[in-house]
Amino acid sequence: MAYYLEQIAPSTYLGAAVVAVLLGLLYYATLPKPIPGIPYNKKHANRLFGVVPDLIRHVSKTNTLVDFLTAQGQELDTPIFQTFFGPFVKPAVMMTDYRENYDILTKRAPEFDRSKIFEDFFSGLAPDHHIHMPTNARWKAQRKLLADTMSATFLHNVAAVHLEKQISLLMDLWQVKSRTGHAFHAADDINHMALDSIWAVAFGTDIDTIKTQKDFLQDRKIELPSDKDDKVIFPAPDLPADYHAIITVTDSVTVAARSPFPKLAHWWVRQHKYYKTARARTTQLVTSALEDAKRRLLTKEADDSMINCATDNMVRREQQAAAKEGREPGFDSPAAKDELLGFLIAGHDTTSTTVMWGVKFLADNQQAQTKLRAALREAHPDIAKGQMPTADAISKAHVPYFDAVLEEMLRLSITVPTQSRKALKDVVILGHRIPAGTDVSQLANGPGYILPDPYADKIDENLRSPTSREAKGKVGTWGDDVREFVPERWLKTDGKGVTVCDPRAGPSLPFGAGPRGCFGRKLAYLELKVLFTLMLWRFELKTAPKALSGYAAEDTLTHKPKQCYILPVPIE
Repeated sequence: MAYYLEQIAPSTYLGAAVVAVLLGLLYYATLPKPIPGIPYNKKHANRLFGVVPDLIRHVSKTNTLVDFLTAQGQELDTPIFQTFFGPFVKPAVMMTDYRENYDILTKRAPEFDRSKIFEDFFSGLAPDHHIHMPTNARWKAQRKLLADTMSATFLHNVAAVHLEKQISLLMDLWQVKSRTGHAFHAADDINHMALDSIWAVAFGTDIDTIKTQKDFLQDRKIELPSDKDDKVIFPAPDLPADYHAIITVTDSVTVAARSPFPKLAHWWVRQHKYYKTARARTTQLVTSALEDAKRRLLTKEADDSMINCATDNMVRREQQAAAKEGREPGFDSPAAKDELLGFLIAGHDTTSTTVMWGVKFLADNQQAQTKLRAALREAHPDIAKGQMPTADAISKAHVPYFDAVLEEMLRLSITVPTQSRKALKDVVILGHRIPAGTDVSQLANGPGYILPDPYADKIDENLRSPTSREAKGKVGTWGDDVREFVPERWLKTDGKGVTVCDPRAGPSLPFGAGPRGCFGRKLAYLELKVLFTLMLWRFELKTAPKALSGYAAEDTLTHKPKQCYILPVPIE
């Protein structure tokens, strides 16, 4: 053995040593490089893939993601911290302080822009949608394509009509299901209704997932469990192929959102035949809707009274804008088609999630439910027995307690628990210098929002930005009951002695804020108002059996409850 070792040239040992040193230097170079001064988990900083292994274990165990990130700040006992997502990736800064978060999203918007994470999530499905674009001239132009769908005229004259029809069908379905006297799983019904609604608003036609189920169950005998506290399981009909296509492409974004490598994950999904088939079908749906709108609205006789959906509205407005600006209209462009698809996808998943949490909150807080029903009855005193308020009447009614209930639902649902922005230049946050290109996430699912905030009063005001200091006291703080469902926290008496809902009562960011806040915010509020009015007009939501009413959640595109069982009792 010694003989063979003697035959190895010294240069070989030297070469091996050099390789070892180089590998060590390479490993060190790929380790996370923390931003000086910002707290972080040292274990994650000493690993090539940083937080990713722990995050994967957490997601595998709980099906949630953002709560893990928020917990990192609580473990470090700080409202600002950084975490690391792998080699050659800049540290990501996480913020839980509401005032700084809101300041970044609004007053400091010129210093920040949309995070690249949105491109990673959505560009594979809709490469020309504005949601993942930087805030530039192209983004502004594209957002105008559907901007009028959030106007009062469109919401009241078009969207409200479709919402009332689709939500009424859901109430009819629940009337059929309630005959069993048992709790039943409502999440799919709510999701189907939300898709039916946004489909009708987007295209002016019916996909009829709820009607299909109601007709299927109307005269069908249902096998009931022997125990009154057991859930009843209803058989389900085959749903339309268009429904499955929309769900398939929506789920593809969920796959990306739950992966440490979202862009790669979505690329992998796109290689499969089932996805290609679904995506081709959704493209055909949008194209057909556009062709129908052009056939009806690109005529001399067309006027605004013919607008029956978002597609119609886009074609009409784009035709007018193009004529005014002396250019060709862009309603046949890939951008227009992606905007319509995005309108459809984003508009059903977020609202349905909030409704799932909302029915749980009302069922488990009977006093609030009773108080809300009384307030709604008082707001619509002329409705005859057996009749329902119209969506038009609902949208015009002023019911402060109803507004407060919706704000409390949105606060506790944390349907979208985080926003994310990229620093466009070197910035300072709470005294820490953060390099350009760093992602800064605004976590809205922890201290100050749904948990007590031990940090807000301890932050030195001199460390805050000038605009943040100016905002001191403009938004309230929550008390020790921050975890509880208490709509009254949003109510105050104004200078005239009138009770009003105060949207600045305390921290909540359900729709984000600033120029990149949620596009569909007004439509979401309208849908929630119509749905909960008609629901409480027709049903009492009894508390579901304990085994069916847990509050564990799962993160997909949104933060959904794992259990959404309801026990509706028709009101005679």
